[in-house]
Amino acid sequence: MSVRLIQFAITFGALLVALIHTYAPDLKIDGTTVSLLAIAVLPWLAPLFKAIELPGGVKIQFQDFINAEVKAKEAGLLSPIQDAPGMERHIYAFESVAGDDPNLALAGLRIELESKLRGIAEARGIEITRKGIRPLIYSLKSRDVLSQREVSALEDMLPLLNGAAHGAETDPRAADWAMDVGPRLLATLDEKIGEKTIAQLLERWRTRDGALVAEIGIELSKALVTSPKAFLVAMRDDEEGFKAWLDGMQHHTFTLFESRGELDDDLYTAYYEKLRELMVKALKPLVESEYSTEAKRVIAALDSVSIKRIW
Repeated sequence: MSVRLIQFAITFGALLVALIHTYAPDLKIDGTTVSLLAIAVLPWLAPLFKAIELPGGVKIQFQDFINAEVKAKEAGLLSPIQDAPGMERHIYAFESVAGDDPNLALAGLRIELESKLRGIAEARGIEITRKGIRPLIYSLKSRDVLSQREVSALEDMLPLLNGAAHGAETDPRAADWAMDVGPRLLATLDEKIGEKTIAQLLERWRTRDGALVAEIGIELSKALVTSPKAFLVAMRDDEEGFKAWLDGMQHHTFTLFESRGELDDDLYTAYYEKLRELMVKALKPLVESEYSTEAKRVIAALDSVSIKRIW
C-alpha cells in the first residue's frame, strides 16, 4: 500500500469517527478501545513514521532491554560460546536484514524466536497447531522442556519484541542489543532442538544397516552444525557410536552417491566442502571448552577426509 493511500485511509477514518461522535454523542469509547485501535493500525504507519508513541506515553526504554538480558542470562538462555572474541559463528537471518533499524532487528528476532520454539516442540512431538507463542511456551514448560526461570525470562522479553514489531518507539541502541543478545538466545534454543533430535538420530544409528549408514551419518553431521554442544554431549555418552561415526565419516558424509556427471560433481563437491567448513566452524569455539577432547577428535577426522565419488 502506498504512503498516499495510507494517508487517505487515516484521514477518512478520523472523519468517520468525528461523524459518529457528532450524530451519536452518547456513544462512549474507552481508553482500552482507543489503544487497541491504535495498535491495529500501527503496522500500516511504518511508511509515515519511524516510530510512534502509543497512547499514554508508552515507550520501550533501553533499560528494559538490559533488564531482560540480565534475566535471560541468569536463566541460562544466552549461550556464552557466542561471546568468544574472533570466533566465527552461524549468522541468523534477522542479522542479515536488520541493518541499523532497531524495530526491524527486534521484529526479525521475534520471528526467529518463535520459529526456534516451534522447532523445539516439533522435535518432542508436542502439538503446536494454531498455538501462539505464549501458549507454545507454556506447553514447553508443562512438558519440562523449559524451566520456570526460562519461561519467566522469555515472558519479560516478549513485550519488548512485540512492541517493536508493532512500531513502538524504541531506543536506537536496541539494534545493537538485538545483534548481541539475539544470536546467543537463538544458539541456546538450537541446542535445545539438538538435544532431542540428536538423541533420536543416535538411536537410529545404533540400529543402522547398510542402507541407512549414509542417510543417518550425514544427518548427524548436519546436526553437529546446528547444535554442536548437544552433539558432543550425546557422543561423549556413546563412545561406540561416536567412534563408528568418526571412522565412517569418509563414507557416510563425504562420498558422492548422487553424482551422475561432471556438473553434478562440481555442484555436490561444493555442497560437501561447505558442509565440512560449517562443521569445523561450529566446533572451533568448543576446542577450549569442557568438550575439547571430543571437538578435537571430530576436527582431526574432518582434516583427514576428502570429497570422493562412487563410480
